[in-house]
Amino acid sequence: MNATHHVHIYTVIRVKVAVEAGDQHDALKRADQVFSAQGFPVRLVPVGEHILDAEPADEVIGYLVDEVDDPEFLRSTAYDVEFQPCIPGKAASQ
Repeated sequence: MNATHHVHIYTVIRVKVAVEAGDQHDALKRADQVFSAQGFPVRLVPVGEHILDAEPADEVIGYLVDEVDDPEFLRSTAYDVEFQPCIPGKAASQ
């Protein structure tokens, strides 16, 4: 006999935050402050028939910083959770 099950699926979402900053490291700090100042600032709205609830998993796994005046994203940089630049091809523990 089948029974209803509630399955919590934890996903990572991307939230784009606009901040004024002198450099990318400062931008990371300011975005983090804006993002965490009043709890999670984005609503996740369940729309599927069987989707009962949605909320963030409270886990930041990294960052990407784009500069507005860089339309080709040539200065875009990925950072880890410690605000250290990620180097392509190099594991975080290296």
